[in-house]
Amino acid sequence: MKLSDQAYDTLKWFAIYFIPSLATFVGVVGLALNWEPTAIATTIISATGAFIAGCIRMSVAEYEKAKAEEYEGDAHEQ
Repeated sequence: MKLSDQAYDTLKWFAIYFIPSLATFVGVVGLALNWEPTAIATTIISATGAFIAGCIRMSVAEYEKAKAEEYEGDAHEQ
C-alpha cells in the first residue's frame, strides 16, 4: 500500500495525536459520568489507533524498500 505524502501526514497525525487524545477524553469523561461502556469505548478507540499506525508502518516499509532498490539500481549503473 503506497500512500501520498498528504495521506501519510494526515493518518500519522490521527494516529499520534488525535486518537490517543480522544481515548483519554472518552475515558476520563466516561468515568466522571459513570458511563458503563467506557472501557469498551476506549478499547475500540485505542485499537483503531493501533490499526492505523500499523497501516502507516506498512506504507513506510514499502517506501523504504522501493528507495533502497532505486539506490542500488543507481549504484550499479555507475
